[in-house]
Amino acid sequence: MNNINPTEVHRGENESGEQHRDVSPASMLNPGSLLGQETAFRALVESIYVDSTGRSEPIFDGVINIDLYCSSQLRVLWILKEPWDEENSTGGGWSLCSDVLAVKPVAALSQATFHPIIYIAYGLFHGPMSFADMPWIRDMENPEDVIRRLAFINAKKLPGVTRGAYAPLILDWYSRGKQIILAQIKAYCPDIVFGCAPHFPAILDDLDCDWRNRARSMGSADYVWQKETLFVHVYHPGQTQITREKYVDDALNAVWQAMREKRHAEHGPGAKTL
Repeated sequence: MNNINPTEVHRGENESGEQHRDVSPASMLNPGSLLGQETAFRALVESIYVDSTGRSEPIFDGVINIDLYCSSQLRVLWILKEPWDEENSTGGGWSLCSDVLAVKPVAALSQATFHPIIYIAYGLFHGPMSFADMPWIRDMENPEDVIRRLAFINAKKLPGVTRGAYAPLILDWYSRGKQIILAQIKAYCPDIVFGCAPHFPAILDDLDCDWRNRARSMGSADYVWQKETLFVHVYHPGQTQITREKYVDDALNAVWQAMREKRHAEHGPGAKTL
């Protein structure tokens, strides 16, 4: 494991110390302003994510716990495919964050989706460490605190399916609502964004069409810097192609390697890392 201090990620500054115009400095990301933006996003979601059949309503997403997210040593955002609720992609009308992730114990959440995310977050907040060095989630002192420091966005904000999401449909809904999703990314000012296919490459295309020329790989994970934000393309956390250990370690190693490369590029190969 690379011996990198995760708090060395730079937030919103270039080498001269100037702020990028479209990246909010940490001091400007305060709970009050973010709460107001979340309310505005909810109204936009209701206006754009409309089920023409009338069988479902949007499932809202965003920051789970605004105070924890704003004060976190690293701000981490996940962009997944779609939520699910009832049979035949019906239901909705509730919030993934305030109605589920902010109030339910980790033991009540989907292990397939949320356990890999918790392990990765634990490694980021307590690392560097590998999956083998982490306690099992059932033995963590407060796994709820770990996941509630995160933010979640779904590309399709209407109820979907538990397995086998239809890629063209996900991309179609991303295209319809991308102004909301891109605005959420900007508002949340994440240090690290994790995401999966099919929508994650489309998001990067909309941010910077040249990103593929700069992307690098670490095992099953690809990563690229977009200004001061690190984007990490991984399998969906509920994947079955590789072991959970490899999934977690590849994601974490991509982050540590990207941080090392960025620090060396800014300060030279002799830059001190902790």
